[in-house]
Amino acid sequence: MVNKFTPETRIDAEDFQLRFEQKDVSFVRAEMDETGIVCYYESAEVLADKDIQVWITQTLEAFARKRVKARLVPRLLDMAKERGLNVNNVKVSSAKGRWGSCSSKGNINLSLYLILLPHHLQDYVLQHELTHLIEMNHSPRFWARLDEVCDGKAKALRKEMRGYNTSFVIQNSKG
Repeated sequence: MVNKFTPETRIDAEDFQLRFEQKDVSFVRAEMDETGIVCYYESAEVLADKDIQVWITQTLEAFARKRVKARLVPRLLDMAKERGLNVNNVKVSSAKGRWGSCSSKGNINLSLYLILLPHHLQDYVLQHELTHLIEMNHSPRFWARLDEVCDGKAKALRKEMRGYNTSFVIQNSKG
């Protein structure tokens, strides 16, 4: 299902912002900068077009993927180095059901939607996946090891994560 973007749609995460501005343009276009994306549109009717909705979704995902590769992958690799862990490969996926995963071969997948989380929860997910390089399960030993790098807050952070999903930051606020 495609997200419904309207002129009032906003994303306002620490690492990723989106806003829409009405402007005299011949087609919907997006400009990206360090803070996020501005999407210019001529009319709400044009913005509501199904193909435009798909294009906006694809544009957002492409930018989020770039942002994860530029910001979170290096952070993950630095954390791994600090912990003396070896990451084989890191990929950024469009997974909506998982924030991350780790294989027994040392491959870590990160969802592009991680960029929408606050920094402390991004770090939690990164440390969670790195801990799977040591413990490929969610045993008490896993949680103890994760607690060591999360200041004893691993389970509290896990609980906080339950309040988030991949659409939580898209807010349709009426003017």
